[in-house]
Amino acid sequence: MIARNLMNAQAEERHAAAEELVSILFDVSSHSESLMAARHAVRVGGADFAIPRFMLLGQRGGGKPIRIALLAGIEDGGAMDGMAAITRLLVQGELNPALVRDYALFAYPVVNAFEYGAGKARGERLEAFDRRFAWERPDGDVRFFRTELRKWRFDGILTLRTDPQAETFRATVRSEVLAKEVVRPALERVGTVTPLGSRPIKVRPGDMRTRLADYAEGRLTAPPELRPYPFEAELYAPGGAPREARIGSLFVAAHEILRNYRRVLAVAKDI
Repeated sequence: MIARNLMNAQAEERHAAAEELVSILFDVSSHSESLMAARHAVRVGGADFAIPRFMLLGQRGGGKPIRIALLAGIEDGGAMDGMAAITRLLVQGELNPALVRDYALFAYPVVNAFEYGAGKARGERLEAFDRRFAWERPDGDVRFFRTELRKWRFDGILTLRTDPQAETFRATVRSEVLAKEVVRPALERVGTVTPLGSRPIKVRPGDMRTRLADYAEGRLTAPPELRPYPFEAELYAPGGAPREARIGSLFVAAHEILRNYRRVLAVAKDI
């Protein structure tokens, strides 16, 4: 009984912290012309939840906006850093649309609504979100994200996480070119906030076989059959760093990656 009460108290605390961050964005969106907010009702594990989704339209620079998905709150606990970083990024982008010029940012700061929802306080247990996503469970949250990833055909997907065991910041990306031109200079800025390892960037293969395997393992990636493939990066803050450094490092990494990616696309267009 004591253990269950402790788990329920921890679940309530996680829900309250996540809801506080989400509420900031809903408040900002209520008087904004560029930030739109919505809650999507889903049923998971016999309980009703609402997945928050935000769309921020940056300053228009001409042409079709670059659609980027920002994902956080996936892990079973310990994912508040990514949520806070996304909240900070959207608020800064709303205050100064030039910071996200040419972008349409689709933000999902609380992917795992079951873990961070009020229903957890009743003690339900469920498999981790990535396992349910991999197994194509009929849960409402799994169906929602499979639909979103297919419908919007994102140009890029950034996933913000924290590695509890790490002492240094790292990133995973699928392209050698984008690792060099987009992610590496972003991490140079991150290094002013939190330490980097000797090899902070891991480049994963971008072929169809690897993408199929990743999708089957529950990574929130675009369906492998969709073309063109999106730019994808996973950012990992070090759990050993202070909380503000973790949040700041994820914020700086995401912000700089967006800036560098826009620059690379502009150069490629002129070639």
